[in-house]
Amino acid sequence: MCDESFSRKENNSWCDIPQKFSSEEHPIGDSQQNPMQRHGGEALSVTRLAPFTNGEKNHLPVPLICGVDTLDLGLYIEWSSNWSDLTQILDQAKEQAAGTQGVPIFGDHFLILPSGKPPSYRWHLQWPEFHLYLGRSAEPYRNTPNGYVSINAKTLWSMGISSAVNLMVRWIELLEGKVRSIKPSRCDLAVDLQLKDPLSLPFLLSHRVPQHVQHSHNMTGDSLETFYHGAKKSPIQLRIYDKGLEVLKGGTKLWFYELWNVEPETHVWRIEYQLRREILKQFGIDQLDHLIEKVGGLWQYLTEDWFSLRAQDDCNTSRRTVLPWWEVVQSCADQFGSLMNLERTLDTASADSTWYVNHVAGCLVGYAARERLLTLQDALASMSDQVRWYFDQHDFQSKLAVKSIQLGYPGSSGGTEIDTSTSGKESES
Repeated sequence: MCDESFSRKENNSWCDIPQKFSSEEHPIGDSQQNPMQRHGGEALSVTRLAPFTNGEKNHLPVPLICGVDTLDLGLYIEWSSNWSDLTQILDQAKEQAAGTQGVPIFGDHFLILPSGKPPSYRWHLQWPEFHLYLGRSAEPYRNTPNGYVSINAKTLWSMGISSAVNLMVRWIELLEGKVRSIKPSRCDLAVDLQLKDPLSLPFLLSHRVPQHVQHSHNMTGDSLETFYHGAKKSPIQLRIYDKGLEVLKGGTKLWFYELWNVEPETHVWRIEYQLRREILKQFGIDQLDHLIEKVGGLWQYLTEDWFSLRAQDDCNTSRRTVLPWWEVVQSCADQFGSLMNLERTLDTASADSTWYVNHVAGCLVGYAARERLLTLQDALASMSDQVRWYFDQHDFQSKLAVKSIQLGYPGSSGGTEIDTSTSGKESES
């Protein structure tokens, strides 16, 4: 889509994008190796794992591949002075896409879809390798990204993180944007295992540690298909599922068999951890580079400290013996990257002060509209009066004390601080 209606500005050069994006500039196949993927020095995008010598004999799982299966990133983009022209083109294309599954724009390289990702991202652009969501702002506002990308699983397994991100960044540059920062929003780490027999629900329930975490499962008759450890929206969720069955059922991911190098009747199960931004930040992973650097340590933590399968040989679950089956899973850590003991900072304050300011500002606009207040000064004065009246009826100090403790800031409510200088040994006992 690059006809006259999309080229009204004299200096509009976006119609030249297909020519700009020549094969020699295309990041696919570049020589930069993803730090996460090492295999004999080759620039492979998927780590194929050498099987354990006695794996089949001892009925242990045989690792096939490991890597990142899902990667969502927040983008901090600065657009050029032509941003307003580009937004007009995107709006026109979005209108034309209404009622369709997307229409080509700027040639046949990518599509624009009829809906964005409310409320932050107005436009949804789709390439074969990734989905890109763009907000209205020409630049990021404080800690809020104005772009979001979700990289396809096939792209991650075939190209690797570095090449996939380079490709996305290059396209944004062709649209006259500069990516200033990239922050991981979601990351799924996976290992695919060849098993002699399918897993069963009683086996997982009886050996999982810890036992108290919420779990759920999907069954077909008496056969387990998926086991979930952790709630769906929690910062970490583990999924153990029949990946081979999923691939055969869907029919759109048969390319996995090329990666696995096994026959379709083989039992292939996946161990997959879904990590959201909240947990990534607790490990000091705020930038994409941090994720690549620490991913081996992440797998180590997830399979040793957060979840494991253990023998029922001690009433204290933390002292139970790790099953050899799960030791195979743990041993994949060094295939993800360098092993390291990561320190997890459990700061329950999930939002910084900027989030509260943004939230209050958004509420203020809605309040002003409802109360027919036409200026910021009037809206602030009226809202202040209403908030004061509210806390005349409710004890502000007691609410502050509770919230301070919940967020990990005891003593910040103005009350008397407790002297803990001599209480350490007593609390340990």
